[in-house]
This record gives sequence, structure tokens and C-alpha cells, in this order.
Amino acid sequence: MKKALLIMAHGSRAEAANREFEALVETVAEAAHDYAAVLPCFLELARPSLQEALQQLEHQPVDAVYVYPLFFNNGKHVSTDIPAQVREARERHPHLSIELLDYFGNASGLAALVGEHIRAQIAAGQAD
Repeated sequence: MKKALLIMAHGSRAEAANREFEALVETVAEAAHDYAAVLPCFLELARPSLQEALQQLEHQPVDAVYVYPLFFNNGKHVSTDIPAQVREARERHPHLSIELLDYFGNASGLAALVGEHIRAQIAAGQAD
């Protein structure tokens, strides 16, 4: 089974923020050898949308797609909006297995990563 990974961010009106996210996804893609494709997509305010990212996969030999919300909190977007988009995607692409993964903010070890990031900045004298 060929798999693809779509990493979803909120999207921003600030183009630099969207490019920063796309660079992160590209870095993930370079290390993710289990996937035929790793692509960014945005919930709103930027492109590609989830549907547009799925269209990019049409010419790939993919039969399973995992959608990973890179969101911190289980708010309205994570609990309602993203699942609704995934349901719509399943209806539009019945030949694909589309699975919604748990959101980033629920990852074990996240608090330790935040703490380490803070400590590293303070140790490097980057705190203002």
C-alpha cells in the first residue's frame, strides 16, 4: 500500500508564515521515507487546501492518505472543521483511504520539548 502524508496548518495572511510552514513540511518529507508524498495543506487563508493537496496526489500511486493537523489545541478547528473537511474528502475520493491523525498538541513529550526549547534559549542568552 502506497501512503501519503498531508500536514495541515491553519494558514496565514502573512506569506512568510506560510512559507515557514512549507519549509518545515519539506524537512519532514526529507526524513519520511515511508511515504510516496509528504505535502503541506492549509485549513484556511492559504493554499493548497486539503482538497487541492489531494488533487496533487491524483497522479501518484497512492491509496492511503494520512492527514496530520499541526495544531496545538483541541479547539473548533481540530474538533469540528478539520473532521468536516476530511469527511468531504472521503466523499470526493472514495478510492482513497483517508485517515485523520491526532493533532500535534496532543503529542506525548510536547511539554518536555517546550521546556527544552526554553532552556536552550536562556542558555544561549537569547532571552530579552
